[in-house]
Amino acid sequence: MTEPFNIGYADAQVYEDMLPPHYYFGREDIDLVRDHLHDVYGNPRQHNGLHALDLGCGPGRVTSALAAYADTLTGTDKSSGMIARFSSRFPAAEAHCVDTETIVAQFAEQHRRFDLVGSFWSMSYPLLECFETTTADGVTVTGDLDAGTARAHALITHLIDLLAPGGRLVMLFFDAATPEQRLVTRLWERVHPFPGTGRDFTWNLLLRELHDAEAAGRGQLTTRRVPGVAVTLNVDAALQWFRIGHLNSFAGLVDDPEVVMEITDFARAHERGDGRVLMPSGVHLVDFHASSDPAAHLPREFR
Repeated sequence: MTEPFNIGYADAQVYEDMLPPHYYFGREDIDLVRDHLHDVYGNPRQHNGLHALDLGCGPGRVTSALAAYADTLTGTDKSSGMIARFSSRFPAAEAHCVDTETIVAQFAEQHRRFDLVGSFWSMSYPLLECFETTTADGVTVTGDLDAGTARAHALITHLIDLLAPGGRLVMLFFDAATPEQRLVTRLWERVHPFPGTGRDFTWNLLLRELHDAEAAGRGQLTTRRVPGVAVTLNVDAALQWFRIGHLNSFAGLVDDPEVVMEITDFARAHERGDGRVLMPSGVHLVDFHASSDPAAHLPREFR
């Protein structure tokens, strides 16, 4: 039986049940964020006065890393189920059930400013939606490449506008070049090709826009690609991760015997002796710091 379309990103419990842990040199993805924030800010007990925003927060799984540094916390997600779980975890937080493109534009127009803006695994979706939308009926192109690129440019510009002086935008963005993501790309391209250069198009677009913002003096960009693995307890759990997490329970794919066989073959190829499946993964850790003072790079005695 096929699950409802996109149930994994609408129902917080389904999401948490199907999401496998992702490990990077012994650390989970949330640990990468915690470690980075600790490197930047130090101990959260001594630096917890920030205004923090988590875009596409989901049920608040990674939000806790931001919350440790926050005096005020805001979360946004277009799923009411996710926002309900987020609000239960962070009852004092401001919560908005709205898509990222809309809320970022609204906050920018309202001149809202944040010291710390997070987006963890989620920014690829609103960027892709500048070019196409996917529903249970299929993929619909929303405009030509130039129009979509203009929308994406506006989204990223507004995102940077939200940063207070010295503020930081911190992201986790999937690596499209890993074996797991290459398989996801091949499967979705049975339905419709990705825009531009393919599955890595949104990442390259984001990177170019942030580099351009750096060149314009709006901040300084740091990126780091980290290899890792997504781990499921068995082949069946790996199939569930693909069905719900990667393929959004899209009936045209998850009910296709050839697709099921290709996923099964992939999972078995990465199965260990104890039954676990270790799927090669990768993530880009992004930090855009809204400070362009070149003296910050000098040794302290030369500033």
